[in-house]
Amino acid sequence: MQIRCKNCRMPFSIGREIVDQALNTMQDENLVHFDFRCPNCKKNNKVTQRQLLRAAPGWSYTEKNVSKNDKSGKAKGK
Repeated sequence: MQIRCKNCRMPFSIGREIVDQALNTMQDENLVHFDFRCPNCKKNNKVTQRQLLRAAPGWSYTEKNVSKNDKSGKAKGK
């Protein structure tokens, strides 16, 4: 996916894996847009979910498996 910086107008590319990660993050955090930082001027560029979906046809949401290691409420003693 090609993005043109809104500040310095330099084009930069975003890979498919990063687009997929951005879409997953948007789904997890219920975001409207995702910020990509320009490598030239370091300004953020807002990219909507609609634009990202155009770059990733056939994308499907993959839920993160977060496993927490509980100690079943036991406190550590000395």
